[in-house]
Amino acid sequence: MQSPVSFLRLVGLGAVFALVPFFVCAQDDTETDWNHFGLNFRAGFNIRAVFTGPSSSAFPPGPGAGLALNHQYNDGFVNVDSSGNQGGRTWNWGYQNASQISGGDVLMHATGSEGGSEEHSSDDPNPGFDFNYVRDIGHYSWGQWGIKIASGYTRLQVRDNDPMNVKLETLTDTYALNGVIPPQAPYTGSFSGPGPVLGSEPISRSLGTTEGIVSGSHNLDAALIDLRLGPSVNIPLFNRFSVQGGGGLAVGLVDSHFTFNENSGPGSASVSGGNNRTGFVAGAYAEAGFAYRICHSTSIFTGAQFEYLGDFSQNVDGRTAQLKLGQNIFYELGVQWQF
Repeated sequence: MQSPVSFLRLVGLGAVFALVPFFVCAQDDTETDWNHFGLNFRAGFNIRAVFTGPSSSAFPPGPGAGLALNHQYNDGFVNVDSSGNQGGRTWNWGYQNASQISGGDVLMHATGSEGGSEEHSSDDPNPGFDFNYVRDIGHYSWGQWGIKIASGYTRLQVRDNDPMNVKLETLTDTYALNGVIPPQAPYTGSFSGPGPVLGSEPISRSLGTTEGIVSGSHNLDAALIDLRLGPSVNIPLFNRFSVQGGGGLAVGLVDSHFTFNENSGPGSASVSGGNNRTGFVAGAYAEAGFAYRICHSTSIFTGAQFEYLGDFSQNVDGRTAQLKLGQNIFYELGVQWQF
């Protein structure tokens, strides 16, 4: 929901841009102008992001992978010892819970997840500004056309505090004690040993899946700097009003900061992280609006712009934030000077 402070800020910025022409308006001279400068306040809407994660399935090597490999689990480890796991056994192993002993075997567990996803839109209009220049190519009875180059800056913020559904994977590897009596849990062996030995690779593996929920927050703060180039037209209507339109190519530079804080349930520790990424996106734009000429040299302008720039993604610790910039809509209000 848009906050009152944000709304008042937008109204104030718009009022400043709307009043500027009345203070800078010059006397009418001629109506032959080929150069047009514009400065607009703009507010971005329909800014969306898809948050995915957590996702992790880097499980230890399985049966048949080799006798002299390290295996790390959530509740233990089976690693290579100083003998190089001679005879397919190692004393460099450990486990945490007595429940892991099953007959003459030791059960080791590892967990992974296949991340779910949530899509969210920005709650508030995303404020920014735009500077543009048009050089006329031709003047005709119906109006003028020219080439426009423009650059804008917009601050983007997307927040997600909804729970996320994920698929949890639990791997169970079975190791043979081969008649060895296991030490009491918890137990941690060493590389140099000696100590009670365990089979150095699993004799079997099973994999189970369950549905889980991850709660917390995912936040994306980004700055979008876009550059646009294309033809522009200005068609006079009546009483100093004119309609303007154009379109062309667009390139955007995104500087983004993604953070997350997650909790997978009661008794589990919170996990957090974040990173920064900068990259380019490219696409196209189309725009239309109305101008009112206060005097020959100065006009006020209002309009809308649609911009397609594709998707921008970044990853951190198995989580993904995808900023979707394919349906951006900007409202613009500003000032134009012509000479």
